[in-house]
Amino acid sequence: MKMSLSLTTSLQQTLTPQQIQYLKLLQLPILQLEQHIRQEIEENPMLEEVNEIDNYEELQEPEFIPQSEKDEQVFSASPDSYDDNDSYGGDEQDYFTTELNESVTDPFEFYETAWQDNTISDQPRDYDDDDDNGFGFQIKEHRSFFDELTDQFRLLEINSVERIIGECIIGNLDDDGYLRRDLKELLEEINDEIIDINHEIIKQDKQAHTDQEIHPTEDDTSNPALQYALDATFKSSATLFKKNTAKVSAKPTTSVGLLPLASMNDVERVLAMIRQLDPPGVGSRSVQECLLAQLYMSDYQDNDHKNAIRVLEQAYESFTMKHYHIIMRSLAINEEELKSALDIIRHLNPKPGQGDSLGMSSTVIPDYSIDYDEKTDDIVILINDSRIPELRVNKMYERLKKDARVNKYNKDTKHWLRKKFDDAKFLLQAIHQRKITMLKVMTGIAGLQKDFFKIGQEGLRPLIYKDVADDTGLDVSTICRIVNGKFAQTPYGTFELRYFFSESLPSDDGEEISTRIVKQRIKELIDSEKKGKPMSDEKLTKELKKLGLNIARRTVAKYREQLRIPVARLRREL
Repeated sequence: MKMSLSLTTSLQQTLTPQQIQYLKLLQLPILQLEQHIRQEIEENPMLEEVNEIDNYEELQEPEFIPQSEKDEQVFSASPDSYDDNDSYGGDEQDYFTTELNESVTDPFEFYETAWQDNTISDQPRDYDDDDDNGFGFQIKEHRSFFDELTDQFRLLEINSVERIIGECIIGNLDDDGYLRRDLKELLEEINDEIIDINHEIIKQDKQAHTDQEIHPTEDDTSNPALQYALDATFKSSATLFKKNTAKVSAKPTTSVGLLPLASMNDVERVLAMIRQLDPPGVGSRSVQECLLAQLYMSDYQDNDHKNAIRVLEQAYESFTMKHYHIIMRSLAINEEELKSALDIIRHLNPKPGQGDSLGMSSTVIPDYSIDYDEKTDDIVILINDSRIPELRVNKMYERLKKDARVNKYNKDTKHWLRKKFDDAKFLLQAIHQRKITMLKVMTGIAGLQKDFFKIGQEGLRPLIYKDVADDTGLDVSTICRIVNGKFAQTPYGTFELRYFFSESLPSDDGEEISTRIVKQRIKELIDSEKKGKPMSDEKLTKELKKLGLNIARRTVAKYREQLRIPVARLRREL
């Protein structure tokens, strides 16, 4: 093998840590950005939040800032580029030396003066502050679906074994309220827990006997605590209560109070008890079982409810396929009776546990507020930054950094102060640059989708990321970071920014139409169809051609599935 040495040149693009942090800030929605800034305030003492009192102080007493600090460029700053033994300009050093010699006679006076700048915020405020009083808005504590179910179950007359079984079943329920685990697996898990409890009982019992042997019980007559003991009448009542409680237990226990192992019948019995809790049908193992449980617990047991139970018990497969003629023939009922039974079934809840997730649905906080001014024919765009705290560099640490230039601080201290100061300055500039970039991207989107803000969804036109990138002069990746996860509040509703981007389809007139408009037309045709005879995909294709939209049948089927609309057979109603 021949050994050789060669020299090559190449270009490689790398991102600095500051650029990476800026890209992360760019794609954060408003709530995550607020959390990130709060975290930076906690981790970086150079940062502090500005309040109204601080703004008033700055207006009354403006701080002198040397020109060298104003000209400092943060984006090009790097902690490694500073030398610990670097020399500063003579004028600047003379200024700080004179200032320290005149105002600082005690070594601790500098820090005392610095901390006095923030003492005003600790003093009581003379004006009313809704955020500081004790009568502010309080968020109601939300109890989960599983907590409510557990509380209901514990109110039943159950023994210890049934309580363990019930809590295990409730803990294994899915979010929609169904129990999809095999009962045999649950039985093994329950018995394992009972065995662990019994081991703990035996261990405590042995420990109690050991303590009794080491410390024998004294005679009752010599115990001075007898004057506080219960009388004989109360003791007999307590003994009678224990006997009655023992009768309630389903199975007897041993002398040391060990719990018996559970059986499959015990699990089935407790599961039936859980299905009777609120909401009815919870803990079911199938949709059929869930609907029947709700019908059995209904207060109304007329002929319509009886027919509904018969439909679910005897003709469930035909019911799921909507073969109504087979149901009427097999159950010997007419169309009106079947319609009444189906109306009762339609009002049942197939997912009893889903109400909890609906109650916890998060509210969307828009990043933009967009409005159309008819007088000036302009689109007004506002960035929602009301939740973003106003930041500034902490005065005390900034003075400490200046003091480090004059005094001989150790290397680690000077490096830490410089790094934290650079991070704080960069974050301030990055937040400002993020706002400019977001406004620039939204201006480009609003300009290309101006008809949407004028007339609504009918004015939506095809748009891709590259169109906005060409209009704003930004990169496509930057547009993608801005669009993802952001929302805009418009006069026609709150939309995700991705809603304004869609592919195009040609019409008979030669114009490009957004695919969202095509989906809207399909939804309108299905909403207006006859429920007894719904339109097939082929029929929908013909109706779209009448509207000037030449689309293939498979494309119609794909858009229908994206809208989560079932096929024509499953849309049929009586």
